[in-house]
Amino acid sequence: MSMEPFNVAPLLDAQNRFRHEFSDFARLWQATKEDWRDDRSERFEREHLAPLGPSLTRFASSLGEFLEMLQKSQVEIADTDQDYRELY
Repeated sequence: MSMEPFNVAPLLDAQNRFRHEFSDFARLWQATKEDWRDDRSERFEREHLAPLGPSLTRFASSLGEFLEMLQKSQVEIADTDQDYRELY
């Protein structure tokens, strides 16, 4: 019994949406900082926003590694008489 390839399209879509949405958020935050300049805004940025960039970078890296491992595992378990070597 052969295994069907895992559909990674939703994962790739999510990865792209995270990147796009975070870029939009960063742009909007920069615009907000133009008007909101006080201790509270600095504390908010330091405590809540500063950790987001590194966390999202780690997430994107981990997701990329996961997708690569899925692809490799699919190649390893694919039936030799069927071409399931490409993810769709």
